[in-house]
Amino acid sequence: MKLSFLGAGNMSRVIAGSFAELGHDVFLGSRTAEKSNAIAKAIGFNARGGTNDDAAAFGEVVFHSVRTVPSTFLSDVSVLNGKIIVDLNNRDFPRDFHGEEMLASLAVAVQRDVPGAKVVKALNNQAMEALFPKPADLRRAGIQSFIAGDHSEAKATVSELLVSLGLTPIDFGPLKYAWLLEAQADILRTYMFATGNFLATPAFLLSPEAPARFGERCKGEY
Repeated sequence: MKLSFLGAGNMSRVIAGSFAELGHDVFLGSRTAEKSNAIAKAIGFNARGGTNDDAAAFGEVVFHSVRTVPSTFLSDVSVLNGKIIVDLNNRDFPRDFHGEEMLASLAVAVQRDVPGAKVVKALNNQAMEALFPKPADLRRAGIQSFIAGDHSEAKATVSELLVSLGLTPIDFGPLKYAWLLEAQADILRTYMFATGNFLATPAFLLSPEAPARFGERCKGEY
């Protein structure tokens, strides 16, 4: 399957690498083609890189990892019409947040921004370290991945991709519940930052320890 990534940060890198290793046709996008090409080369398995516009045009399923709506960084969002967009994002987590701010879903904002696409919230509740193990090891550990979306066929496609990674999809229903998954991620990240344990998953099952694949966690803009 042709899978593309808007943004080539930590999560995109490990998810793209895992899918490339499974034989999918993977394309990473970034602000500059040079940056995403370097990351794709490091991943190997015939992964390719280019701009975010290139990635948006390429994929049948588009993984969105930029913390803003597509119209703010793509030259033409109409190329996403009819495609599945998997929203990976969590909000920047302010330490002085107000509860009402948590009800505004990033995934719903993406769906409103690209009404012709089929947005599925997924993979926002695992740190990249939790996805380092091979699929068989994740499967044996029973690691879950929660999803939400309004399009049953799109959710079925995303679920198949998650299963191929070794994850067990848990359907949370329509996209309007994506804010719950985003709030859940805030709980998990609070735990991670407090303990330094980045293997926590939604059910607080620990992903098996494994060496880094497709690069260590790094900081910076993608």
